[in-house]
Amino acid sequence: MVTTRIIDDLLELLDSLPMTEQRMFVGLDGYVDRIQKVVQSQGVSENQYFDTMPELAQRIGQAAGKSAQLELVNQTVKAGGNAPIMSHALGRLGVANVCLGSFGEKNIHPVFQTMSNNCELLSLGKPAETNALEFDDGKLILSEVSAFSRLDWNFVQQQYPVEQLTQILNPCQMVALVDWCNLPLATDVWQGLLKDVIPQLGDDIQRQYFFDLADPGKKSVAEIRKVTGVISRYEAYGAVTLGLNENEAYRLYHTLIGKTEGQRVNLEAICQRLFDYLNISCLLVHPLDRTIVANREGVQTLAGHLVKKPVISTGGGDNLNAGFCFARLAGCTDSLAAVLGMATSGAYVQNGHSPNLTELQEYLRQWRDS
Repeated sequence: MVTTRIIDDLLELLDSLPMTEQRMFVGLDGYVDRIQKVVQSQGVSENQYFDTMPELAQRIGQAAGKSAQLELVNQTVKAGGNAPIMSHALGRLGVANVCLGSFGEKNIHPVFQTMSNNCELLSLGKPAETNALEFDDGKLILSEVSAFSRLDWNFVQQQYPVEQLTQILNPCQMVALVDWCNLPLATDVWQGLLKDVIPQLGDDIQRQYFFDLADPGKKSVAEIRKVTGVISRYEAYGAVTLGLNENEAYRLYHTLIGKTEGQRVNLEAICQRLFDYLNISCLLVHPLDRTIVANREGVQTLAGHLVKKPVISTGGGDNLNAGFCFARLAGCTDSLAAVLGMATSGAYVQNGHSPNLTELQEYLRQWRDS
């Protein structure tokens, strides 16, 4: 559980924490996100929207063998992708960072120009596009990602040679690589960085590494086994954390360890088994209502503070990752960092934007007082 003392400790930390010397590297995607709702019925003054995914699924099912039109209404158009959202959230918390991704062919696309001034953007080409249909019980993300098809290690080096990448990463205390599932050649890039760049970095900084696979459901068993092997090898150069949501944790468990026939395995047990298998420093798994931390001290479950009526949900996990990394840079334990990650995510979905330090403190007070 999360106690009042834990929240008070985090509030005290945020009151006294200068982050001016902290720096991160984040990569490797970039989307133009259209956050949308699906119209259920039109009213005289306002539309009624589908509140839940099963309601929409029923409408779609009724159209089978016929046809149907679904009206989408934009709620906002914003910078999207695991890397830019995480980068912006870090910037809002005061962490200077370099974000390498797809932000525009010649010029930075206008949606990315609204990101925090603490974010330095290095573009690899045009962004992908996403239609994120949001509901009270989740979101349906429809993405066109052909822009990522050329992003292998050779292409990245052509845009930013190894010597330049080494200079970029050298002052960074943490490196975050995310959205593996939507970049078809991401494993090649992560291997290239591990082979050609990471060993060249100075040893005066005790670096940390953070990975997020996004949804690996469309990847083969061989691909998943290969990328988790690459992630484990980063541990030779610093503490590695792998972040997963609940579905991703089950997928990795079934892929790497196998189903337990005739026996139901709870999520905490799955986290322990995955942590033992992966040979990393920390496994961070975040269902909607809690976060589970597995590290060398064992497995700890930390209850969250659920936002009942989110203003936005797309990007909640990326904000959680940002809050976790922010706290780890500040020297927090994995468990404290997980709580600050949940608070960062909660403030984001409650307010509709990534929180600054003041807004994060206010959300923590609301959580404590509730």
